[in-house]
Amino acid sequence: MSTPSSPAAKPKEKTAKKVDGDYQEPEFIQINVSDPQKEGEYTTYKIFTHTTFPEYKDREFTVRRRHKEFVALREHLRQKLAEKPKAVKFGELPPLPGVTLSSLIGQGRFDPEFIEMRRKGLEQFINAVANHNYFRFVPALHRFLQDSDVNFIDGIPS
Repeated sequence: MSTPSSPAAKPKEKTAKKVDGDYQEPEFIQINVSDPQKEGEYTTYKIFTHTTFPEYKDREFTVRRRHKEFVALREHLRQKLAEKPKAVKFGELPPLPGVTLSSLIGQGRFDPEFIEMRRKGLEQFINAVANHNYFRFVPALHRFLQDSDVNFIDGIPS
């Protein structure tokens, strides 16, 4: 039987939470997708994250990602959900903004209205995933949001 002073009874500490008297800072994550930039044949988006979730190294960080990387992340999360079908009780995997015919051929993918529609959709997707009670703990999501030197274009790196 463990007592409060035994090592087994001590809670595992990750990141210190801000506590002021009886007030404990609530956990949250907020992600903004902004600043679309044309880079050759594709557009990248700046992803700024502000969080108190202990799973992340810092409270604020920024990376740039393109739509194709979001597609790879979503496919990885879909596979994770297939491995744990009971996790669907926390909600379905949200959709990504669609691809239009004009975005596939020609310059439609660089149309300002299309880029803004896609930016908003990516922001909704990534916030829904990061706040999902199952997906928020998937390490690939943490790398996607934090590690600017990791390329997700050809799938999720090990």
